[in-house]
Amino acid sequence: MGVFAFKDFIVHQDNSPLKVNTDAILLGAAIPFVPDNSSVLEVGTGNGVIALLLALRFPTAQLTGIDPHLGAFSDVQLNFQQSPYHDRLRARNCSLAELPVSDQYNIIVSNPPYFIDSLITEDPNGQQAKHLSAEAYFELLEEMQSRMTKEGQLWLILPPNVARQTIDFFAIRGLFCTYKLRFHAHPSKPDKRWIVCFQSQESACREQEFCIRNEDGTYHADYRQIAGRYHDRLI
Repeated sequence: MGVFAFKDFIVHQDNSPLKVNTDAILLGAAIPFVPDNSSVLEVGTGNGVIALLLALRFPTAQLTGIDPHLGAFSDVQLNFQQSPYHDRLRARNCSLAELPVSDQYNIIVSNPPYFIDSLITEDPNGQQAKHLSAEAYFELLEEMQSRMTKEGQLWLILPPNVARQTIDFFAIRGLFCTYKLRFHAHPSKPDKRWIVCFQSQESACREQEFCIRNEDGTYHADYRQIAGRYHDRLI
């Protein structure tokens, strides 16, 4: 899977440890709004698909994608340069901890490593991209919070159990869950992923539920409405 084609751009991913997947597409396609002229940071941009979807959907956003993995950085540089939105996209080969705290963003998005304290994988690149210790995961959350503007938003896609821990972690640090988008693999399955938004202004959390596929494996109308328009073919 060296290339993944969308209707409006191409994603090269030969060197990225993680390929284009449903989680990334959902996060890039389902965030409901980004204020005009926002500065957006994607943490762990990988091949850049999330940033590219956001650049397509929000034409005044200025986006920076960071990733410490050299292979991913080579892919995302190419993908950003070849996209129709190249003038609003910037890639940096660094970790979040290496990014100056003085760099503040209106919107931070991430599909973070969420296999916390889980079994070690044989692939070191996959290990880095998918797995973290609990200590490292919560340190990453703190780093994200420190780079948000006062009115900023943090959007994450997570399994429900990790999302609940993350909501509790941020609540005692003054960030509150204001959006919760819950995705089911298909209608008879429990929700498998949550997209959650955190803000410093406490308000009632808006919740929505969606399905990704039908029982027969075809794409559900929810997914087609959210993401189908960006695929390079009818789904």
